[in-house]
Amino acid sequence: MKKPNKPRINKIALVVIILFVYLVFSFGYYLWSLPIKNIYIFGNTYLSDATIIETSGIKNYPSLMKVSRRKIRKKLKQNEFIDDVSIKKNVFGKITITVKESKPLFINRSTNKIVLLNGKSVDDNINAHIPTLINNVPNDVYEKLIERFNEVDYNIILQISEIEYSPNIINEKVIDAERFYLRMNDGNSVYINPINIKRLNNYFEAYDYLPDGAKGTFYFDSNSNNIMFKIYGSKSTEEVVINE
Repeated sequence: MKKPNKPRINKIALVVIILFVYLVFSFGYYLWSLPIKNIYIFGNTYLSDATIIETSGIKNYPSLMKVSRRKIRKKLKQNEFIDDVSIKKNVFGKITITVKESKPLFINRSTNKIVLLNGKSVDDNINAHIPTLINNVPNDVYEKLIERFNEVDYNIILQISEIEYSPNIINEKVIDAERFYLRMNDGNSVYINPINIKRLNNYFEAYDYLPDGAKGTFYFDSNSNNIMFKIYGSKSTEEVVINE
């Protein structure tokens, strides 16, 4: 009786399998131990690259695979300036961090803090030419003002020198409890309220309608379809009407 033949091991196939496993393991180990080689930061204006890198926890260039994008994002979003962040990594040791910063809105004189467009406050330690809020504002009006300022062109915000809470009160009757008086860098002034604050986007266009050298007050707080302007020192009630 013949004994059954034992299956012969294909030595070449075995070598190929071992080599393949070795290469996969080696490549996996390479990726796992590969340190970050390059860090690229985009989107930051007020935060330095060094601050973002340190806050991210990658200052010492750790292993790329050990770095969690979710954890970096969580750390960075704890910074008041950062509204959003995206992180990308590749197998060549490159990590790219793109942040979306909130812009400075005004300096609150009462707290000596810079208030950002996202409503958060930071220490006044950045070089930003922004308006100053010079007096106290009721909390509900304050929050509404910040929220609605997000609808205004930032270049126009930078044209504001001072913001003063100035309710419209006539004969002890409150006409508008949410009115503000803005002193502009060009010498003009503006009355505005949160509900109409988007009309500030017409400021430059309205200014072009004025006679050369005219200085006065714009009334953007009206629900009228026109923007009213009154020259400083005018004793009459005559106003210049500017169509939007």
